[in-house]
Amino acid sequence: MNEEHEDILIKNGNIHDGNGNIFYSTDILVKDGKIKQIAKEIELNEDIPVYDATDKVVLPGFIESLNIWGCTGPGWGDNDLEEHSDPITPQMNVVYSFDQDNMMFQRVFEYGITSAGITPGTSNVLGGYAAVFKTFGDHPYKMLIKEKVGVVGSVSRTTTTVYKDRNMAPMTKMGTFSLLREYLKKAEAYSTEMPYDSKLISLKDVVEKKTPLFINCNTNSEIVALNHLLKDFDVDLVLTGAYGVNENILNMIIDNKLKIIFGDVTNGMSAASQNLNFDVVRELINKNVPISISSTGDRMSSGKESLLWNAILFYKNGINSSDVLKMITSNAAKILSVDDRIGSIEPGKDADIVVWTNNPIESYDSKAEAVFINGKNVLGVWRTGSCW
Repeated sequence: MNEEHEDILIKNGNIHDGNGNIFYSTDILVKDGKIKQIAKEIELNEDIPVYDATDKVVLPGFIESLNIWGCTGPGWGDNDLEEHSDPITPQMNVVYSFDQDNMMFQRVFEYGITSAGITPGTSNVLGGYAAVFKTFGDHPYKMLIKEKVGVVGSVSRTTTTVYKDRNMAPMTKMGTFSLLREYLKKAEAYSTEMPYDSKLISLKDVVEKKTPLFINCNTNSEIVALNHLLKDFDVDLVLTGAYGVNENILNMIIDNKLKIIFGDVTNGMSAASQNLNFDVVRELINKNVPISISSTGDRMSSGKESLLWNAILFYKNGINSSDVLKMITSNAAKILSVDDRIGSIEPGKDADIVVWTNNPIESYDSKAEAVFINGKNVLGVWRTGSCW
């Protein structure tokens, strides 16, 4: 048996499946790292390990929609995420920067996070491809769920801050939006009969709606300007950060079928993050806009607790805990195009399952007692310790 793909029977737990359903005192049978069956009183004809989850809350593994774990640190100067030689680098691929030992410093799975969207930084107008990884494994390519899940870019002030110091474009918002339009237009016109251009090849899939475009935008004006620019293109747009979403642009978001990954709202040092209107978030949920939560943003720094802290803050601001759970499980998986494998507790999906003493979104008095990734309880596996 492969050590990363194991069999187990999780017995008698209260299962929140990530799709809004709750199954009380129910079993989950895991075979070869996949969820085989969900039912009450599953009878076995073979001897496999049993985990007693009686009176415990069983949740899908959390998904950190966008983060930089594994690509920075442990030193503050270590940053393998941004090519500051050029503000347009859509051809870059974050899989070549991801280091699982770096991620393991924090053991992020201890807070229920079993997968993460790993992203290039937000200081380039177009920064490169994001990818989705499990948070535990022998090496990056065993942990990899899917690469090139989207091209990541930014129209926030981070782009002008970097290049203004170098006296090169973009030094203004005008420069940022001009570069974005220019390269999308070039990609539309590009064909394989033309000279090889790795940038335009990457963006060709974006303008043909084969690859989503994830754009970091903090303020309402940035969101509106981005929508205005992209009205001339047919792209699958995901707003990230998106703190400036308000009631005046609800219809714009709905009509254009936009998706949203909200950035870190726990960062008291960020003026942008304090502007998020939770009444608008509730309305977006009611209108079935795909929403997830991320604990990253312009500052690109977060710890293993950050995703859960963000989820709790959404709950404390009146978002139903079931909806919050969707934001960090099934919704995140759908936005990242990996919902065929992760994001909910359903037969056929990866057995990424966390057993909690209580619902961690609703109670601070909660602890992850077991974290199964591909059916393996990784909490009991020792990795090199760190001060992180």
